[in-house]
Amino acid sequence: MLQNIRIIIAIALATVIIWNCGGARITQPENGTEEQIGRPLSKLATQQNRAVVIATVQQNDAPVSGAKVEFARSIAGQKPDYQWSGITDENGQTRIEITSGNGYYQARASQDGIEIGSWTSIPINEGYGIRLNLPIGEKAHITSEGLPAEITIGIVLPLTGQLSAGGQSLIAGIELAREEINRSSLLGGAKIRFIMEDNRSTPEGSVEAYNKLIHRDGVSVIIGPYTSSATREAFPIAQQNEVVAISPTSASPGLSAMGDFLFRASLTINWLIPGGVRTTHEKLGYQKVATIFQAGDVFSQNSDAVIKEILHQNGVEVLITESFQVGQTDFSEQLTRIKESNPDAIFLSALPITEANDILIQTRQIGIPPEVHFITQTLTPGEIERAGAAAEGAISFTAWTSTADTPGNRAFVQNYTMQTGVEPSAFTAQTYATVHILSNAIANAQSIDSRAIRDALAKTRDLDTILGTFSFDANGDGVYTPVVLIVRNGKLEVFNPSKE
Repeated sequence: MLQNIRIIIAIALATVIIWNCGGARITQPENGTEEQIGRPLSKLATQQNRAVVIATVQQNDAPVSGAKVEFARSIAGQKPDYQWSGITDENGQTRIEITSGNGYYQARASQDGIEIGSWTSIPINEGYGIRLNLPIGEKAHITSEGLPAEITIGIVLPLTGQLSAGGQSLIAGIELAREEINRSSLLGGAKIRFIMEDNRSTPEGSVEAYNKLIHRDGVSVIIGPYTSSATREAFPIAQQNEVVAISPTSASPGLSAMGDFLFRASLTINWLIPGGVRTTHEKLGYQKVATIFQAGDVFSQNSDAVIKEILHQNGVEVLITESFQVGQTDFSEQLTRIKESNPDAIFLSALPITEANDILIQTRQIGIPPEVHFITQTLTPGEIERAGAAAEGAISFTAWTSTADTPGNRAFVQNYTMQTGVEPSAFTAQTYATVHILSNAIANAQSIDSRAIRDALAKTRDLDTILGTFSFDANGDGVYTPVVLIVRNGKLEVFNPSKE
């Protein structure tokens, strides 16, 4: 008896495996015709009893918008029952969920109640996702399959070199996001896998990492690099090879505008600085300032230039501008000249590196009083802890705060702090959010094709994230609400003009 049961179970399992794996399925259309399109679909890890269809209606290769697309099960001898429908967008696309099981379907498209096209013998199976092209007057055809069981994403971050500490904090953020997404139903049963590449904190290393991920690993999307200098060199490689690239933290203007496959989750300095200067200037009333920036870094140089332009527009005089080199440890010469100019505030433009932290400390050591406001864009909890009392009252124009009342933010801060023992920085939050933003686009595209992901990212509008309501602008840069923070009792809190 037991042996018979085992045989029955084995036969059932074999039947399921044959049905769900690749390989030719010998299935006759239920409408009696021999016409068939596409090839056996790879399993889409979605809920069973439904299939996700991304249908595109075209006429003479041009998208047809505002068309009603309907699907019906093809059953021989029965009148079609069109139960599932959607309206095409400006790209001629609509997303339709079909809940009728395996079989062949037919579709039709109409505008203003008038049928403009129809198609037959479309194979759709539950648990699958397909992208379907519906050209008017021609046969329907499947353009790509749904999500595979594993989605590979390239990561380019500094694991060694001067920015390695920051890189490690970003890795903790993206790993936390990956774990959350893989546990969720966003991608069905599909799981995200990272291929991590160290750019050695250099633009050259970023170029090498991009080339390796694209040409050897064959990824369709890359997260990184960290800095604007590295992003400026690596982004053109992604664009040339039509691979999606998203830098979560670079903020210099114009980098995403280099191509339509390029995106950034960080707010650019064009968004951060004007509002920050306006908010702090109105309350603190500084009239003459000094600026100091990190030489040789794209972000720092551009940031200093934008700061001076915005200060000029607000009627603030820039008394002196100083620069420093990476690796420098003594800033007494620059800070002495700044002290002698007698500014009301000091604006620092630099990456979150040891030198920037030392400048903050030496500013107070050299005798520049706390009344001279220290303002930057890259303060992190770690820097504040190292600077100690010297950080008190320092101000940061940034993209995120740990106390923000945004969806999932409290859980993110708690989980990250529990796993790492330190509070996340704004850079970590942006990188964590990037993984969620990208995953949302992949779910909408139902594809790992780079063009499909690019199109889905470009359409991202008003997405709830820990950064707030997030959209991409026409250049591929993130748009959401910036924030001004100030250090109070060793902690970053929101700059409140009524309190200050």
